[in-house]
Amino acid sequence: MAKVNASTNQTLVNVAQVASWIYSDGRSAIQPDGNSGLYFPRGSLLSTAIFQDGLVWGGRVNDGGDPVIRVGGQTFSVGTVPGAILSKGVPEDLNDRQNVDRVWRVRRDYLTADLRQDAAELNLISAGNVTQAQMDEVRQQYADDWRDWPAHKGAPFYDANNDGVYTPAYKDDGSPKLFPEADEPGLAGADQVVWIVTNDLQQSAVQSMYGSPSIGLEMQLTMWAYRRSDPLGNIIFKQYRLIYKGTSATPASAVVDSMYLCAWADPDLGAAGDDFVGSDTSLSLGYVYNSVSQDGNYTQLNLPPPASGYDFFAGPLVADPAGEAIFGLKKRAGFRNLPMTTFAFFAAGQEDSDPTRGGDYNGTLQWWNLLRGYRPRPENPPEPWTDPTTNQITKFRVPGDPVKGTGWIDANPGDRRLLMVSGPFTMALGDTQEVVVAALAALGSDRLSSISVLKFTDRFAQEAFDNLFDLPKPPQSPFLTATELDGQIVLNWGENEAEVNKTELVPNKGYNFQGYNVYQLPTAGAAISQGLKLGTFDLVDEVTTISQETFDEASGSVLPLPVQLGKNTGVTRSLLLDRDRFREKPLINGQTYHFAVTAYNYNGTEGLTIKTLESSPTVVTVVPQTVKPGERLRTVFDDTLSANHAEGLSNGLLYPIIVDPTKITGDEYKVVFQGAPGPTQVWHLINTTKGDTVLKNQLNQSGDGRYINVDGLLVKVLGAPIEFAGGGRGIVEVANPAGDPCGSGAGSTGGCSTFGGNTVWHSSNSTGDYYVSGGGGGAGLDRIQRYIGNAVPRDFELRFTERGGWGVFAFTDDKIARVPFEIWDIGIATPNDPSDDKRMIPFLNENVATSAAWGYATGTDPYGGVPNSDWIYWMDPEDGAAGSGSYDQFAAICENLGAGATYPSASDGSRDGYFANFYGGFVYPIGRVTICDLAGDGTPPPAGTTIRFITSKPNQPSDVFTFSTANLSKTLSLETARQDVLAAVNVFPNPYLGFNRAEADRFNRYVTFNHLPNKATIRIFTLAGVLVRTISKDSETQFAQWDLQNERGLPAASGIYIAHIDFPDLNEVKVLKLAVVREDQFLRNF
Repeated sequence: MAKVNASTNQTLVNVAQVASWIYSDGRSAIQPDGNSGLYFPRGSLLSTAIFQDGLVWGGRVNDGGDPVIRVGGQTFSVGTVPGAILSKGVPEDLNDRQNVDRVWRVRRDYLTADLRQDAAELNLISAGNVTQAQMDEVRQQYADDWRDWPAHKGAPFYDANNDGVYTPAYKDDGSPKLFPEADEPGLAGADQVVWIVTNDLQQSAVQSMYGSPSIGLEMQLTMWAYRRSDPLGNIIFKQYRLIYKGTSATPASAVVDSMYLCAWADPDLGAAGDDFVGSDTSLSLGYVYNSVSQDGNYTQLNLPPPASGYDFFAGPLVADPAGEAIFGLKKRAGFRNLPMTTFAFFAAGQEDSDPTRGGDYNGTLQWWNLLRGYRPRPENPPEPWTDPTTNQITKFRVPGDPVKGTGWIDANPGDRRLLMVSGPFTMALGDTQEVVVAALAALGSDRLSSISVLKFTDRFAQEAFDNLFDLPKPPQSPFLTATELDGQIVLNWGENEAEVNKTELVPNKGYNFQGYNVYQLPTAGAAISQGLKLGTFDLVDEVTTISQETFDEASGSVLPLPVQLGKNTGVTRSLLLDRDRFREKPLINGQTYHFAVTAYNYNGTEGLTIKTLESSPTVVTVVPQTVKPGERLRTVFDDTLSANHAEGLSNGLLYPIIVDPTKITGDEYKVVFQGAPGPTQVWHLINTTKGDTVLKNQLNQSGDGRYINVDGLLVKVLGAPIEFAGGGRGIVEVANPAGDPCGSGAGSTGGCSTFGGNTVWHSSNSTGDYYVSGGGGGAGLDRIQRYIGNAVPRDFELRFTERGGWGVFAFTDDKIARVPFEIWDIGIATPNDPSDDKRMIPFLNENVATSAAWGYATGTDPYGGVPNSDWIYWMDPEDGAAGSGSYDQFAAICENLGAGATYPSASDGSRDGYFANFYGGFVYPIGRVTICDLAGDGTPPPAGTTIRFITSKPNQPSDVFTFSTANLSKTLSLETARQDVLAAVNVFPNPYLGFNRAEADRFNRYVTFNHLPNKATIRIFTLAGVLVRTISKDSETQFAQWDLQNERGLPAASGIYIAHIDFPDLNEVKVLKLAVVREDQFLRNF
């Protein structure tokens, strides 16, 4: 990865639904261009909820200096500068951009995350205009900040070896190792963390605020956020840590008493000038909401006004022998956290306005009043606030309930400032104090329900904070890619196996992966609640609809509501989209759309409040389009290719399915297997053309949708289940002396066409005399295939013969018995080849007292209620060889001793007794088989009857499947490209009549040229031949935009224009005419 930037002194916290700017000097929530800089919901420069915020401190500073009352921090003027305090009065060099004048920002998924929206917000442009270079720069900055994380200055990190030193480590692919494998920057399990350190030692900076001198405070700020779809995703946490290190003149005895900390904000909620504020003392919450039902900014986004605010999650620490506080995200006994002790607001141009700035010390005194709960003016003596509804003095303005319309609520809307104060406390030189503040926002169905949602969000977050963020997490967000096709989009979240496994296979505190949701969103930064759910793809199990306690906007109450609507559709990891669900029209080439995929989990433990958590969405911004000039695709999504079972005898199947026509290689492939059939058997997909194993150690042979896709293919490998074929339908009568079991005279012919015999498992034989069942229990298939893994893939026969054979009641008293049958292993799918047949040893289990013969009609079949036989167990011969060698040795002893005698298993000369193979235990291929007397005549099947037990044929290491993608990869022709650009290159909309419906807002006007090759130069002229604009394109996209401005950035006039388009790689030129009619301009604010 190219190194593009050593450091930066401004960035965004923007991993969740709230995004906010932060600077190395402590300024925050203001854009670099001076506009509002906290956004909710993310995705548009119009969705601004805060203009600027900061931390203000003030107190009586007893250090021998004058004046004693001092304030500092960050408001419209900033009294802090970058850097730590090295010793009393000695700051770091703020000119050091690499180590001091810098903001550090990390997220653990920076190498794989889609950073398009991140890059758009950092560059103040739309997501559609982001270049790969801009995304690479953002990714590189994350990598630099991870490497350079300033733990030695106080930045938090997870210390894997507890040595107190931050030492990052990396994998072979360059990705960082994570805790506990290695040290990791961050805290509280956050998905994004930002850290800065500032100080107030620069006198000019402090005094320019409100005329106070420096105190000697170092401020460390840690900001963090969670990429979640629950209320935690609507919050940015801010941990301010103040260390009193002193100025060069500060004596060792210095102390700041009656000190206060204040979260200050200028909350312009959308359009400024129509805001109200409120407070909730029970939550330590101060907030802003709209005074009217619509907001000028949010209306343009088709959204009601949200609410936003700030909460003191942990106020300053004060001693309390009986208390318990949170400090450094740890519980601390003997202390307590102060709550919000004052809430106030003032308004620009109204009676109580901003404290005087510009170095005027009166501003300090006005702030001193505000911090203690008084009006800013008069400075002395201070005047308290009075609640107009009670005429009582109060330190909390507007604590009423705007939703219910009760108590003191705001009136006379305007441009507000709000401040939330906590104090007083005392700081001696060397002391450290800390507060945790959160900026939060919420969106309801209207301006007032947004307040209710905000308070619900606040309570949810407070519980998380009080539990030190030791919370279950949603699954990792899916790794999502998209392919843009002609009027179609393919979403693919199944081609990165490592990321799929992180999403689906990592449990968290009893929560396990349950399914995926797919959404269409109105903007790239929209919440999933603003989108339309296109589908849910969940596990096929007992879990479908999941309900849990959720805030109901309609009632304003917390109710048990459905939050996930699974339908047992089965998990899939790719999806073709061809319809715009917002407009209910087909997707249009050249238009921008936003789609997202989330994952959700489930914990069914009784009594849990939270049963499911949904990940934050992985969003892709896409533009449907035809293929690039000169290209042609030769497959379509969901095509299934033919496959060949090149080697082996399994019943397995292979289905290569197209999931991305643009990635088909044209190569040859094969699938091979490793290991015995069963849950640990794996298969590999090999590109035989290149000699590469493209998928390794795959376990799935179920035929569902949970396969990893590669090279544009979803290769479904299906293995036969390990059982008797057809779930028992492969237990068939293949011979009967009365005639062909499948002939015209047969009473039934089930199984004949599939298995070559008449099914007798729980089904009448061809003459209606008997059927086969399982002994005991429910007589199901499980009774006879207890050790089916020892049977598969062999087939077996039970042959009733004139001579019969010998068996033994080995489970009871070892009595030798005559049996009218022989049991054989007839090999693997070779019924007509006797050369591999092995005669087996019959073990018997009686229904009644042991006799000298196998008993027929001695018990009752639990399945059919008819008489059944003694049970038959099929024991493999000790020698394992074809023929009857081991059986003959067993039979000779039986013949010698006679029926009814006791078999001498301990002294018969065999290894384990009976000349049988017990596989180191007491294991057999088939057991507990009974023949049921359906005719009720007490007569077993006659000699000449043969029952075949056909097992399934799972894939074996001897099986090989092959398929080819030859002549299926996309083609590229230079001559075709020339024809394409001359025929297809165009510009839209044309004419441009005041607006383009794809424009996100009125500030970004444009037309789009399409079907362009990688390189093109567009020169736009007036009809008089005057060059208006030159646009140079050198990128993979087939689109280029003209922003309807000339080379000087001024709007182009209405009129007819000529677009001269040069294609240097194709030696072609095309000329287009374009009509532009500009909209009338109206001032929205004046």
